[in-house]
Amino acid sequence: MTAARTPARRVRGFSLLEALVAMAIASIAFAALYKTVGQSTKTAVDVDSRVQAALLARSVLASATFAEDLLKQPTGETGGWRWSIQAAPTQIAVVEQGHDPMPPLQAAAVRVEVSRDGRSVLTWNTWKPYRSVP
Repeated sequence: MTAARTPARRVRGFSLLEALVAMAIASIAFAALYKTVGQSTKTAVDVDSRVQAALLARSVLASATFAEDLLKQPTGETGGWRWSIQAAPTQIAVVEQGHDPMPPLQAAAVRVEVSRDGRSVLTWNTWKPYRSVP
């Protein structure tokens, strides 16, 4: 006599618990991806703002050869960007080895600040010579 064999039961598909765990892992991965994309978009916008502010600051500084020219228009606005210039007179010592001392140069320490929507985006410090002694 042969013993009756019961066929082994094959389970097909996923259980409800396995499906829920898979969906939880996928939602965490999508949340991390969403945050990364959002942050990279914000960074790209910030970099673009800094580039535009730098171009404006360069343009303002290039519009004047001497410090006196910058003081004629210390603030301005263009295309939603606001800029302000501060210039403080100073003397720069010129020292060259092996030569007699030279008189100090008359210059201005210039600070250009560019802002948008009331928020400072860029600040540059540079020097401009004076045409005449202040």
